Amino acid sequence: MKEKMEPDKVLRFAIVAVILLFLIGALIIGTRMMNPRVDATEGVKNLTELGDANVQKIDAKIQELEQTEADEAAAWKAKSAKEKMDGCIVLGDSTALGFRQNDILSKSQVKSKDGATVIDAEGSGLNELLTAVTEAETAPQKLILCIGRGDVAVSGETADAFAANYKSFVEQVKAALPDTKVYVCSIPAYLSLTSTGDATGSADSDTDSDSDTDSDAKDTTDNSDLKSSTDSKRSTDSKSNSDSDTSSDDSSSSKMSTALDVTSYNEALKALCKEEKVKYVDTTDLTDASYYGEDGSTMTKAYYEACINKILEAAFRNYVIQ
Repeated sequence: MKEKMEPDKVLRFAIVAVILLFLIGALIIGTRMMNPRVDATEGVKNLTELGDANVQKIDAKIQELEQTEADEAAAWKAKSAKEKMDGCIVLGDSTALGFRQNDILSKSQVKSKDGATVIDAEGSGLNELLTAVTEAETAPQKLILCIGRGDVAVSGETADAFAANYKSFVEQVKAALPDTKVYVCSIPAYLSLTSTGDATGSADSDTDSDSDTDSDAKDTTDNSDLKSSTDSKRSTDSKSNSDSDTSSDDSSSSKMSTALDVTSYNEALKALCKEEKVKYVDTTDLTDASYYGEDGSTMTKAYYEACINKILEAAFRNYVIQ
């Protein structure tokens, strides 16, 4: 009985093995039939052509953007300072006034008062200038502050005290004009005359001085009668002194030298700007003698042409300024 069962067992194993082999073969054949090998040559060719086309499109787009930027830069360069500063206002003391007197900016782009100071913003008329700006129909996009010469030369306050007063005014500006970008210009140097060099231009400087005095008076009227009788007397006295100095120096040669060091004040301003997150416009390298008249204080048109480029560079960094 045992011998009879052994062949049956072997037969069953053989049948199972054959069935398994058949199933495996069928599975392999079915898989091949369901997933035939595809010729990818045409697809690769299409992808290559598509890639080349995309590269060409991208390159064309880059060239288009570069040309647009070049055209914009050329258009910007061709504009006058008045056009570039459209929507901007320069506010401050006699330093600010010079932009209008030298026809760098228009009357509407300058709000100034000779003698305005941050140490006495109310009494000197500085607050009144700010009020005129805030009450205008449209707030300026950018406000450039040119203040400090009076504080340094007249008040004699320390750099720290000056910065504290300036900080208060900047905070006042930011509160009154929350959507306006604020810029702070460094204080121009004060230069003096010595008898050891060869500066020139006495006649021109005297003429400019007369023009500045007249413009100061006119600017006062244009800015809501901000100039006081004391300021008018000071302007008259300054003109008389300038005329006298010019007459006495007509036959002598002179050289500019630093008379009043404003370095510590400008360093305090720079720190203040960082703290208040406003832009500092550094004009401290504009100390060439050609930038100043014979009085060593009045800046020439050359100064204001250089200064406005400094302001434009700070306010519009996306453009190349020439």
